[in-house]
Formats: sequence, structure tokens, C-alpha cells
Amino acid sequence: MKKYYKIGEISKLYSISPDSLRYYEDLGILKPKRDVNGYRMYSINDIWTLNILRELRTIGFSMEQIKEHLLSYDLKSTLGLFSDAIDVIDKKTAELSALRAQLSERIDEIKRHQSSDKPKNKITVQYYPERHVLKLSEDVYRDDEIDFVIKKLQSEYEDQLYIIGYGDIGSTIPLEELQEGRYGHFDSAFYIVDPEEEYDDVLPSGSYLSMIVGGSYAQMAFYWEQLLSYARSHDLEPVGKAIELYLIDNHDTSDEDEYVTQIQIRINGEERPL
Repeated sequence: MKKYYKIGEISKLYSISPDSLRYYEDLGILKPKRDVNGYRMYSINDIWTLNILRELRTIGFSMEQIKEHLLSYDLKSTLGLFSDAIDVIDKKTAELSALRAQLSERIDEIKRHQSSDKPKNKITVQYYPERHVLKLSEDVYRDDEIDFVIKKLQSEYEDQLYIIGYGDIGSTIPLEELQEGRYGHFDSAFYIVDPEEEYDDVLPSGSYLSMIVGGSYAQMAFYWEQLLSYARSHDLEPVGKAIELYLIDNHDTSDEDEYVTQIQIRINGEERPL
């Protein structure tokens, strides 16, 4: 076996760029000698160090952690390092399991909402218990601007909202705006969370006029007028904020014809399931 190896040989052997090898040298992890021409020459000890470095990087340790470990290590410190790695892996495994469950749930939701036999544009009365939400209040006056507020909400709660396409994302609309025939003023975006999760606001319990509609948001003013007309003709008094839930939206498809939105208005006096 050769006693020393040039940087090109090490780079090829480990599929590591020469720049990375120089970076490891700058950190003090590798300590190559120089030949008479000034070229770096890597010893067997450097190769052992690279083997350890590659294994620890694969596990997920940072360069600073690896550097600290390599300064002076024995079996006790190695066992401690590996125990720490197991803790990190267990945490990541739990996070991935939760992510998998959420993705499976989202797949089921999308399939359910795109089902051809699911009635759309039909007005129903549905009871909802109190729903916990994370909310960002901000007034915008065009329907395309609410997407920007939703993006800000996602950024603020990115640890909780990391699924592409959520199904439980929505917005609120001042009811009086709709009653006066104006559509496009939104005053908050929200995300419905599970009962055991942290929240900062609620959607009140009660019976809601509800309609699931498909297609472009350009039609929403028409559907809201239908819902309000139904309330008037049935002597029902809408109260609170009007709600839009984006069941399938631009996070899921670029085809507006595939959008699915649920609109809801709470009915005064109906606090129990009908």
C-alpha cells in the first residue's frame, strides 16, 4: 500500500471534490503533508479520518460536531456520539411517520372531493362543533390577494403547515360585504388544526348553510348570492363571518376547473345539530 496519496487520487477514490478536501483541511480535520513541489500528500491517517467523516456525515452530524469528535475520541465518546445519533434518528422517524399519515389523509381528501358522485352546488345545513384555527388577520380587496395572506400564514406557522395542499386552509369574508353585493374583501386566512394542537382563534360552533362548488374563483360571487338568497327565502339569519374553505386549490392543481371550494355561513339561533 502506498504511504501517501495525491489530492486527485483521494478525490477520485471518495468522489469528493478537491475543494471539499481543501475545506476539510481549513477546518483542521485533514492534515496533509506537502511534497517538495508543494503538492498535498494524504497519509493513511487522513484516509481513516475521511472514512470516519463520511460515516458521520451520512448519519447526519455537522462538520463542527465531527471536528470536535475527531480532536480526541475513544470508545466512550464514540458510544455517546452514536447514542445521540439514535435520538436524532428516532425524532426524524417520528416526524416522517407523521408526514406520511398527513399525506395519506390528504390523498384520501382529494380523491373524496374529486369523486364524480359527490354532489356540488347543492345547499345544505350542517352542524359544526367549535373549530380551532391558526389565523392571520389582514384585509385584502381582491380574491387573488388572499393567496398572498395564506402564504404569510404558512410562513408564520411553517412547522405545523408543511404539507403541499392542506384542505383545511380557508379565509373569512365580512358578511355585510356579501349582503351588499360586493365580493373580494377578505379579512383573514386561517388553518383548521386538530383539537389537541395549539391554536389562536376559533370558528364558532353552530349550524351553517354550506355549499361545495367546483371550478374557478371567478364564479364565487354568484355562489355566495345563491347561498344568501337561500337564507332569505327560508327566513334564516346569517351571522358572523362568511367562510371559504379551499378543499382543492392551486397547491394541488394548476387547472382551475379542478378547484373545489366550500362556502359556509353560520345561522343565528341554531346552536345544536339539526
